[in-house]
Amino acid sequence: MKKLLLPLLFLVAFQISAQGKLQPPSPEISDYSLSQFLTELTLAVGKKDKKFILDHLSPHILNSFGGDGGIEEFKAYWDFDSVDSKFWEVTEQLLLIGGPKHKKDAEDYIIPFTFSDWPEDYDAFEHFLVLGTNVNVRDKPTTLGSQVLGQFSYQIVKWNRTENDTSDMESQWYNVSSVDGKLTGYVFGNYLVSPIGYRMGLTKTEKGWVISLLVAGD
Repeated sequence: MKKLLLPLLFLVAFQISAQGKLQPPSPEISDYSLSQFLTELTLAVGKKDKKFILDHLSPHILNSFGGDGGIEEFKAYWDFDSVDSKFWEVTEQLLLIGGPKHKKDAEDYIIPFTFSDWPEDYDAFEHFLVLGTNVNVRDKPTTLGSQVLGQFSYQIVKWNRTENDTSDMESQWYNVSSVDGKLTGYVFGNYLVSPIGYRMGLTKTEKGWVISLLVAGD
């Protein structure tokens, strides 16, 4: 009985320690053409190569859940002709976060993994992923005069949103708690990723991979 008990205790301990974790998957892409396209897309985004992007958009690209889709709508939605278009910043962030494992022979691929691999146990509207290792949790929403209460590493955290909360993920701090409630404090928004934030869908066609959606929300 003791020999059986020890592995069971280890399994339970492992499950508890893994609770609320979402590690980036290994970059396993079985389709070489997809791997090549992601490399080309990354380079194009780095150079802000508009021609490459427009040449690799699906004619029916979905830009929002309320629109009709299409390339002209894409250009208007993202103010694509402007030097200040947010498209580049958003896409660069998605590529940096990374995608899930590519299922063999799958002709669709959605990045980032925080959308594709999000556990159903955690409400996507109430939780974030802390993207990084040893991210500080502070007792005040500032680095000046605040104490570090602990750290998160690729953990799913609950957002303690208040009725009057106007936090902005790009510049503000968020009050969050570990899913077990043992650690609560402020984390800088740049380290937090929402599972219902922007995601990009890629689809394999006869002409190669194209961007078929770029949306946020649910």
